[in-house]
Amino acid sequence: MFYYLAKSLASICFNILNFLLGGNLPPFGCVCVIVEKEQQFLLLEQPGGVLAFPGGFMKWRETPEQALIREGREETGLELRLHDLVGFLPATSQGFHQMSTVTFIYHGEIIGGNLRSSSEGHPLWLPADELPKKLSPYFQLMLEQYLRHRATHSEVSR
Repeated sequence: MFYYLAKSLASICFNILNFLLGGNLPPFGCVCVIVEKEQQFLLLEQPGGVLAFPGGFMKWRETPEQALIREGREETGLELRLHDLVGFLPATSQGFHQMSTVTFIYHGEIIGGNLRSSSEGHPLWLPADELPKKLSPYFQLMLEQYLRHRATHSEVSR
């Protein structure tokens, strides 16, 4: 709960500064990893029941790949290996409590660790057929990008 309160407060401060600077600050960099195993997807159930793919904000002097390795470990307890950059998804702020972001979406796999909950939520696996009705439109767009990417890459490897 404290994390989400701090995130909202940081967003408000950033957006006020951005407003004072005429909107010239860039969006924040975010990362997301989609892990598929045996036709199930790794998700994080956040407080309030929101489902998300593991990921988050990039820290200063951190590459997207480094951010995802860190976020995966922090949020799920799992060690991840990243594969392809699937795509990116911009999101514009819908109010002062949110920041504009650009999220880099990766495909990854588990290489170690033990699944565990964190302060950011509870990790779980869901079958592919349940995702469309349980994901927000934003995360559905990420899933659609991943599925297109997967289909293109499986055609290339044949």
